[in-house]
Amino acid sequence: MKKALLTTTALVALNSAAFASSIDTPVNSASSTHHTHSAATIVWTGDANIKYNVPLVKTTNGVKNKADGVVASDVDLDVTMTSPGAYSATISYGLEGGARTGNGVTDSKGLSTATVTVTTPMFNVSVGTDDARGGAGAGADASDLYSDIDHMTGIGTDEDTSDWYVSLPNFGGWTVAASGEKDMSTTAAKNKTSIGLKGTVGGLSITAGGMHKDAGVSVSTSLMGATVKVAAASIYNDTKKKNVQEQGVQVDMPLGGMNLSVNSTTTDGTNNWGASISTTVAGFAVSAGTDSDEDNQFKISGPMGPVTLVIDYDSSDPATTDAADATIEAGVTYAVPGTNGTTISASYSNDPDEDNFDNGTQVKMAFKF
Repeated sequence: MKKALLTTTALVALNSAAFASSIDTPVNSASSTHHTHSAATIVWTGDANIKYNVPLVKTTNGVKNKADGVVASDVDLDVTMTSPGAYSATISYGLEGGARTGNGVTDSKGLSTATVTVTTPMFNVSVGTDDARGGAGAGADASDLYSDIDHMTGIGTDEDTSDWYVSLPNFGGWTVAASGEKDMSTTAAKNKTSIGLKGTVGGLSITAGGMHKDAGVSVSTSLMGATVKVAAASIYNDTKKKNVQEQGVQVDMPLGGMNLSVNSTTTDGTNNWGASISTTVAGFAVSAGTDSDEDNQFKISGPMGPVTLVIDYDSSDPATTDAADATIEAGVTYAVPGTNGTTISASYSNDPDEDNFDNGTQVKMAFKF
């Protein structure tokens, strides 16, 4: 991460690099004009990698789509400009470079647009298509303040697509938020407008959210050393053209050196359950779980000599491989001593969500700056 003081009123770009310097801000008074130092900053962050990846093999109509390994590289660069104070503004901009393959062809990811976040003593506003609070893909909807339970559907059929996000972080002790699309000219866009709420009353933690025809609320509290959460929601079912009811309860409790979580839900008349445990053994974080869908999960991660080991298994079938395969991610990562975030990893993954590693069998060297 690189940080520089702003000293001009403009950011000058030259050959994909930029510089900024600090300027004193003139302040007029009755007797004189003086200067105060600006504390605004520019922070550059990013990562780059070089990798050799052998794609996954999948059988389609009896034919395997085996592909040769590919050498590729990728660069992501983000810049954040901040003007602090009771009334502050932050501008974030991402420059995502293409992944260059061995034949010299670049598959461009395009450039994300800037996100502007304004913070005031009364409210916060964020506008942009790639924002940690209100952005498409990587962002969040206001309805995400609602916390449901496993097997419940969640609010909104197409979440995390908001272009703007307004939050009142201290509305009488509550957080109240609204989000939506910047283009409200279509019915589909209007239906993605959402609201959310969370706060505490006495010993009860309450969350709620709503989007179009979906709405939900949850309440959690501590009880005899355990955390008990109850949730209820009304979710629109497009197939049945009506709202269906969901409700559930979840209990999280410590058992010696382990944490046990159990839940039971009813969604549209169907009963579901789930159970999981997590603990630490010899420096390794270990978790395991199962549920009424016979979806068995196991994960272990931690140091093994000079490398960090990750094994993540899920019996559910991934769409990226043959139907008989389970979802598996396994790999080791070596942090190069004397460097700032340089790592070398070897891995295999067929997880569609790519929780830990890229899909395929891969060797990668990655850098952070």
